[in-house]
Amino acid sequence: MIDPSQVSHPDSVYLGGTVRTMTGAVATAFACRDGLFTAVGGDQEIRALAGPDTRIADLAGATVLPGFIETHLHPFLLGMDSAHVDAGSDACPTIAALLEALGARAALSEPGAVVLGTGFDDSLVADDRGLTAADLDQVSTTQPVIVRHLSAHGVYVNSFVLRTAGVDAQTPDPVGGVIVRGPDGAPTGEFREIPAMRLVGGVSAGFPPGGLDDALRIALERMASVGVTSFHDMFVSADMLASYQRVLATGELTLRARTYLGLAVAEGLAEEGPAADTTKLAIGGVKLISDGSLQLHTGALTEPYHDLGGCHCGEMAIPAGDLATMVAACHDAGRQVAIHTNGDRAIDLALDAIEAAATAAGTVIPHRLEHVQTLREDQIHRMLELGVAASVFVNHVYYWGDRHRDRFLGPERGSRISPLASIAAAGLPFALHCDCPVTPVNPLFTIDTAVNRVTRDGHVLGPEQRISPELAVAGYTSSAATITGEQALKGSIEAGKLADFVLLDADPLACEPAAIKDITVLSTVVGDVEVYSA
Repeated sequence: MIDPSQVSHPDSVYLGGTVRTMTGAVATAFACRDGLFTAVGGDQEIRALAGPDTRIADLAGATVLPGFIETHLHPFLLGMDSAHVDAGSDACPTIAALLEALGARAALSEPGAVVLGTGFDDSLVADDRGLTAADLDQVSTTQPVIVRHLSAHGVYVNSFVLRTAGVDAQTPDPVGGVIVRGPDGAPTGEFREIPAMRLVGGVSAGFPPGGLDDALRIALERMASVGVTSFHDMFVSADMLASYQRVLATGELTLRARTYLGLAVAEGLAEEGPAADTTKLAIGGVKLISDGSLQLHTGALTEPYHDLGGCHCGEMAIPAGDLATMVAACHDAGRQVAIHTNGDRAIDLALDAIEAAATAAGTVIPHRLEHVQTLREDQIHRMLELGVAASVFVNHVYYWGDRHRDRFLGPERGSRISPLASIAAAGLPFALHCDCPVTPVNPLFTIDTAVNRVTRDGHVLGPEQRISPELAVAGYTSSAATITGEQALKGSIEAGKLADFVLLDADPLACEPAAIKDITVLSTVVGDVEVYSA
């Protein structure tokens, strides 16, 4: 029983809810002071803590969870994409429809302005193929036309971009990148992976000067609306880091940002870090992209892609030797690395690099692997031994699961993508993520996907890899905090932790599993300050 005489009066008390603390306990009420939880319990004991100036809030039966921690997304792309042509298959189900939409945008644009489409998926569009420069020349031959693949690992450009960039049949493929070519060796207009995309400006397209702050504000608003209170921005440039600092300085950084920098940015970063307020803006580590996308056949596998005649296993975006050097440099500097690894060969090489760095330094840093689509059982146990956590892109099950099973990976490997049950059974620390804008940010949808593993076509993919609602919710709360060592600050509703929480109109731990995705976020609160209300 709490002794009111021993507790300072809280700023706020919240009564009459179902409070899922994620510690195993269920309460109905809690109190907050100075942005922290100070007490959790029953209505009567928490109400007794209130003083004359305490705000008393009626939860009215709502379910309360710790604020969702989105461990892998790209906020600036999310914010920018709303300003460009939606090239996704829902908006543009055919290439003809996409060209029409791009043409309409070109007609409204200033002469010479980039016409950009985002979210194109060659395996979802009715034509079942990628774009070519000849396609995009139908939009314009006098201004740049660029379409970004949904995976963000490829772009398509028109002949104007090819000419301006000086890319032709004699241009060699850069290390880690692919220039897709026709039978004559000439570029078709498709560029896969960042080293190749850089040749045609495909990485920076859509980032106008001065637009970053607005894009970040848009992303913050969107994340708050789905219950996100903390997020990890996975690949932050120097300009993006400066944007975070500006938005923080104006008091507009409403959510808690953990930034993972490009290696060059990290190496040039001043020792004092990005800001004094580390609860709102912190450096998480370094992001390395070791391989590509399974959908573009650039993810590095140990066995060939199912649909390419048994002769192609993808490729590393960072060669193994370079990856080992980069990981060692980060490890020696005490920085956590978050390594993009879609294919199991990329996972092997990433773990080789981490093991070598740890052995040479004689220290262990809790590094992390991102996506881990094709994670094998032996790799799960190796990660556990090396102290490496997994941030799992389970939304692949819904958005691409049918095609992984039938097309890219085949039945056996395809059904086992995002093997969460195996990860959980081994005790490997893990979190869930959406990789927005690759898939929309919506933690409840992602939790639903982890629990049910239902694909876009309505099939259950690998039912043996489904996990319980408790484990799935932990993947966005308590377990998500653990993979970055922040469990003392967030991830559960306990006295002394940051008062970040979300109010829901139903309980994901008690409702029918198929209904989790339909739960509504009523309110999102960061540090006892409401940042979203339905």
